Amino acid sequence: MEELQGLARRLEKIAERMEMLHIDAYLRYVHNWRRRFLMDFLSGIVRGIGFSVGFSILGALLIYILRNIALANLPLIGRFLAELVRIVENNL
Repeated sequence: MEELQGLARRLEKIAERMEMLHIDAYLRYVHNWRRRFLMDFLSGIVRGIGFSVGFSILGALLIYILRNIALANLPLIGRFLAELVRIVENNL
C-alpha cells in the first residue's frame, strides 16, 4: 500500500512539472502545421533582416576604422588599407 502511495506522489509531481512546462500548448503548436509554418517563415524573415542589418553596420564600422588607419599615414599598412578602402568604396 505504501508503494502505491509513493508511486501516486511521484505521478503527481510529474503531472505538476508537465503543467509547468506547458506541454499541452507545445503539442497543440506541433500539431497545427499551418501555424508552425507561418511562425517559422516569419522568424526566418526576421532573422534574415537582422543578419543583413548587423552585417551592414559591422561592415560600415570596419570601413570607417580602416579609413582612419589609412589616414594615420602608417607607411606600409596605410598604403595597403588605403587601396583596400578605395576598392571597397568603388564597388559600393
